[in-house]
Amino acid sequence: MDTKQLQDLFGEFLQALGLHRPDQMPTGFSITLSEMFALMELAAGAPMSQQVLAEHLHLEKSTVSRLIRHLEQRGWVKRVRDFHDTRMFRLHLSDEGHETAACLVKSLTERHERLLAELKPDEQEALAYGLSALIRALHRV
Repeated sequence: MDTKQLQDLFGEFLQALGLHRPDQMPTGFSITLSEMFALMELAAGAPMSQQVLAEHLHLEKSTVSRLIRHLEQRGWVKRVRDFHDTRMFRLHLSDEGHETAACLVKSLTERHERLLAELKPDEQEALAYGLSALIRALHRV
């Protein structure tokens, strides 16, 4: 496979997911990808610091700071001063944030189950292998 073929396939993949339409998330939620990943990370491991969240999301601290500010405005995240280190804040999901994250997880799980049902078992295995290799390569670049 040459670079052009891979580029075309990757573009088709992103379009099929709807990622070229940032105003219309594939899950049906009015939320950015960054917000979605942040909510899901916090749902899985809150409370955590903004620095830890930045590391998990592979984003700059300043980007995460703006992201958290926006999630606070939506009422999904609360910053609580750390009990042991008062210079630091811990991020907590609000009740509404937990509810939104749970809806996102449910929606994504259902979508992925429908997608996987369209693939034969050997295609599912090849997809997992290929995506793992692509992620590994992306982290090295």
